[in-house]
Amino acid sequence: MEKRGKQIICILFTLLALHFADAWAANVTVIGDPAKSETGGKTTVTGFDLPIPVSEGEKGYLGLSGSGNFNVGQVKARVVIIEMFSFYCPHCQRSAAQINDLYQMIEKRADLKGKIKIIGIGVKNSAYEVNGYKEKYQVPFPLFPDKDMAITEKIGVKGTPTFIGVKVDGKGNQEQFYFSEGGFQDNQKFLAEISRLSGL
Repeated sequence: MEKRGKQIICILFTLLALHFADAWAANVTVIGDPAKSETGGKTTVTGFDLPIPVSEGEKGYLGLSGSGNFNVGQVKARVVIIEMFSFYCPHCQRSAAQINDLYQMIEKRADLKGKIKIIGIGVKNSAYEVNGYKEKYQVPFPLFPDKDMAITEKIGVKGTPTFIGVKVDGKGNQEQFYFSEGGFQDNQKFLAEISRLSGL
């Protein structure tokens, strides 16, 4: 009987280990039911506005002025990469330095600077949490809170981090061309994929 109890415990332990290994491999913090990652799907990102940043530097980066709200299509660029992150997501925390490097890589490349901009949206995060994340990880691009998850639900994000690529024209028009849950390993390959799919 004692031997059987040990076997059951061993089986349970193995199942738990496999479960956590799968979650680790997916590199995604699940918010709801996991959704299939898609690359190259052409849908329109509409129906939500973000507050124009107070910082003049961030306004200048996005090509905005004044106050009030803006939509992604008004950003002065050809492509906007949206990072859906969470203050509490360990995968987002681990990849923060990599995404900062991605930003620097874009800004240093004459063929990409001004054409690709990055913003982050904090899933279920307050302004306080988003600002805390920005300070802790020294994020150089604008971050916005989505405390009530209204934006998250509108664009169908189920986990963090999620990366969305949107083609824009600075006049309000926008078209989603990339959607992928989980992080990516190589900044160069990611940028090459974004450039290829967007037609840059």
